[in-house]
Amino acid sequence: MTQIPQGNNMFWSVQSVITVGSSAAQTNVSDFNLATMHLNGEAYVNFSSSSTAAVSTANDIKLAAGLHSVTVPKQVGNSQYLNYARVGGTDVTMRLVLS
Repeated sequence: MTQIPQGNNMFWSVQSVITVGSSAAQTNVSDFNLATMHLNGEAYVNFSSSSTAAVSTANDIKLAAGLHSVTVPKQVGNSQYLNYARVGGTDVTMRLVLS
């Protein structure tokens, strides 16, 4: 993870490339306000305060391939996680920048 200073008390955190597979996985986004991601295929995403990764193919946001920026919801006293899993049968590459 590389942190790049951007003004007073703000930074970008460039994550290592993530392979989004068929099993749910997650990234801790508790210290950030915005998740910007580039996907090369469709993926389900959601936010959760649980440290156990989980997705619901019936209810979660389904993002298409491309560039997306999503606001990280905040809950007082709880950690926040971005959960994700691929939609189709092929793994998806996600490039994630947190700010």
